[in-house]
Amino acid sequence: MQSQKPIYKKPFEHISNYEESTWLGNDKPFYEDEYTGVFNDKYPCVEGHKLFVPKNNSPEYIGKSYGLAYEFGERWVAEGKMAGYNIGMNIGLCAGQTIFWPHIHFIPRHNGDADLKGGMRYAHPGADHTEHY
Repeated sequence: MQSQKPIYKKPFEHISNYEESTWLGNDKPFYEDEYTGVFNDKYPCVEGHKLFVPKNNSPEYIGKSYGLAYEFGERWVAEGKMAGYNIGMNIGLCAGQTIFWPHIHFIPRHNGDADLKGGMRYAHPGADHTEHY
């Protein structure tokens, strides 16, 4: 009997389970537990950009993955590796999602790395930011 080679999906393809995810096709997680694989982003927007990938597409696993991202962030802030961080998801093509399996972006932030007020309010380019700040 011939062994079955895993099928890893490409950007914009539907992913049915963690085992066929794009990340496993490109890399191995640098950390994982029963709920989440943590990968270095292949195309990081800043040094230290990580992806927290739930092993199941369910609210429980996604919540555990968010919790893990938060724990990593708090520890790295306490260790002085960064001053803050953003964590978030792009859900749907219109929101910028290109890999169609849930995943949480973790982006380290440093004092002075951007001139922003309002954080996530600036995620939408058409938003009126002058009204609030």
